[in-house]
Amino acid sequence: MSQMCLQYNHPHRTPYEYPERQLPPHQLNTADLYTPFEKSNVLLIGPTGSGKTLLARTLAKMLDVPFAMSDATAFTQAGYVGEDAEMCIHRLLQASNWDPIRASTGIVCIDEADKIARKSGAGNGTGGRDVGGEGVQQALLRMIEGATVTVHAKGVSDPTAPPGTPGPSAGMPMGPDIIPGRGVAGANAGPKSETYQVDTSNVLFILSGAFVGLDKVVLNRMSKGSIGFGAPLASDAESKTGFMPFFTPNENKGEVAVLDMVEPGDLINFGYIPEFISRLPCVTALRPLTVPDMLRVLTEVRGALVKQYESLFAGSGVEIRFTSGALREICERAIARGMGARGLRAIMESVLLDCMYDVPGSGVRYVLIDIATVRGDRAAGYWSRGQATQFYSALAAEEALAE
Repeated sequence: MSQMCLQYNHPHRTPYEYPERQLPPHQLNTADLYTPFEKSNVLLIGPTGSGKTLLARTLAKMLDVPFAMSDATAFTQAGYVGEDAEMCIHRLLQASNWDPIRASTGIVCIDEADKIARKSGAGNGTGGRDVGGEGVQQALLRMIEGATVTVHAKGVSDPTAPPGTPGPSAGMPMGPDIIPGRGVAGANAGPKSETYQVDTSNVLFILSGAFVGLDKVVLNRMSKGSIGFGAPLASDAESKTGFMPFFTPNENKGEVAVLDMVEPGDLINFGYIPEFISRLPCVTALRPLTVPDMLRVLTEVRGALVKQYESLFAGSGVEIRFTSGALREICERAIARGMGARGLRAIMESVLLDCMYDVPGSGVRYVLIDIATVRGDRAAGYWSRGQATQFYSALAAEEALAE
């Protein structure tokens, strides 16, 4: 406890204070002390590769709760070709080893949530049924707020399970049976059909997406009424910087500054129905990763790409090193491609393609990747077993030039 409080100025212990009634603890109503705390679902807005999915997955891992990932683009309204919205609870139940009680405290992450916006926009009034947009939002309403979802399992329902893995109903009796946390399996259903009831009142829903074009909706709202009789500003960069000095259209951070000011009305104009937005009280925007952020992802985090490739070459008895200039060039190229952290692996594969073919089985024992290699101006440097001194000298020289 003392180690956890080193960074704080408050005392380790605070005196116990009775509630307002000033009654002894044995005379207090326990209902007054334990007020139920409701969940707050989250909407994450950010560009691709900014870590939205990783945040949700890491949160579930730290809390030791089941986690299920679903893609909103596959959802359709019930009765149409595609996945029903309840499929995300089915995946959560699979991740919980078919335990409905454990599944009721899990986390569901729905990616590409911007793709279920109404195709016709808000208040457009166009005809036609939007089965992949507003229809999906309507299907998710009760589930996100909290409801009992019925999940039907038949045989081996987990597609990731190895062949021969028994399904959730393996070993169950043939006749009707009532199981805690589950429904009633009828006699006609047989042992390979089972019904589960999952309460989503305490299931945290995290929706994420890039929301391309939402920044324009926010800018349009902020520009209206700023000049004269409610006239909107011009759409050029000079007008934007006039009423928003911190907005820089030529830089990525300017776009994120706009998304930080998203309001429910902006999301409604983007294509969400008000009932859906009201069930997502926490709306936050993630900033695009900068070069220092990319460097940390590339070298410091657990399972970093540099460590992966070092381990790959070490399996062949080869030591590979990257100069600081080469790593920075890789990060800058990934940002230029607009792919975020996902673009790092593609660039690393392109840079190391020749090395992965030439080095294994050869006499090469040391490989050096510098900035010229990343740019394609020069091949990677190779040294044999007895040239360790030359290898480290070349590495030190490249680092000195980078400084």
